[in-house]
Amino acid sequence: MANITKIRSKLRVRYRLYFPDGTIKDRSRQVDKMGAARELKAQAEILEAKTRLQEYNKRDIETWRRASLINRKDEEGLLLYPDGRKTLRQAAREYEATWGDISRKEKEARASRVLHILECLGEDTQIDSLRHSDGEWLKTCLRDKGYKAASVNKHLQDLKRIFTLQVAERSIEFHPFSSVKGVKIPQEEKIQHVIPTEEEIIHILAKAEENDQKKRPLLGGKLTLFLLLLFGCGMRRSEAMAARIENIDWEQRGLLLEKTKTGKPRMVGLGKRLYELLLPLKGQQGYILPRYRPESVSRAIIGHFRKCGVNMRLHDARHTYTTLLQEKNVSPIDAMGRTGHADMRMLSHYTHPKLGKIHEDQFEFMQDKKNLENP
Repeated sequence: MANITKIRSKLRVRYRLYFPDGTIKDRSRQVDKMGAARELKAQAEILEAKTRLQEYNKRDIETWRRASLINRKDEEGLLLYPDGRKTLRQAAREYEATWGDISRKEKEARASRVLHILECLGEDTQIDSLRHSDGEWLKTCLRDKGYKAASVNKHLQDLKRIFTLQVAERSIEFHPFSSVKGVKIPQEEKIQHVIPTEEEIIHILAKAEENDQKKRPLLGGKLTLFLLLLFGCGMRRSEAMAARIENIDWEQRGLLLEKTKTGKPRMVGLGKRLYELLLPLKGQQGYILPRYRPESVSRAIIGHFRKCGVNMRLHDARHTYTTLLQEKNVSPIDAMGRTGHADMRMLSHYTHPKLGKIHEDQFEFMQDKKNLENP
């Protein structure tokens, strides 16, 4: 609360300013007479209350400036959010400021999605006026514009991140979109994962070894190493790029992945071929793989797949690894430990069983009709 203190022949009114970005600053003003001090204190108390609740407007700011309760810099700070309330555009800018550790491609994708969100919900909409129904409207708006379900869900994810940040900053009291569910992806829009056979993987690796012997090989002559980590360990691209030599257990032929998508470290096994390829690095430290931009790695590997006659994505290698574990009768618990999946549902999502043996032949009613008639 504002208060009055006496300093020699002067009276000082002390009060606080609460800025929209959470900053709190102490201010004071001196006057000669007690009557003027009391009047100034009353104005200062109104200023404190309105700025603390973010319920002031431009007319209030002009009044406080004329009364010399705020200076020009204070005015600029208070006007950061017109009428004391943050707009969706301003909240989006604060979200954008948190993108420091993501790739350029992902930044561009997020910027595009945020722009679509602003178009659908209104960039000048005050964030405290948005409700759950606006999240549902966003999904409808984007679908009407022709966006696929997966893209709509990414937009929704960005919207939720924007408001999670605002709740953390205490700009709003509750998250209006926390319970908004994503769009169910229709069968025709689902990604069709390509799972190569072991023979195709052998062919891909053989061609990679040939590439590594060229004068100007892909990925600095380490294409085979990249592929063995992907197909042979089921790593994500980011996990493979972050894997370090000093985390290899040379006795047990294991590799500790410290940086994973889930944030939980896990151990992966090193097959004999991969282990022998890594053995010359024993005693060294640093990254296992050479440092390339993630997009360049994906582009080089996908290009190699196509040259080998296999039209698959880089992440399909992880699906392939998980499927091979299941085909080799590895228990689900061990498989989850290798892949880092948190539950059986995700493990099942990554498993693509082939037809294989016709188990249905074991049903009595499926036996050959002649054998049934002549037992």
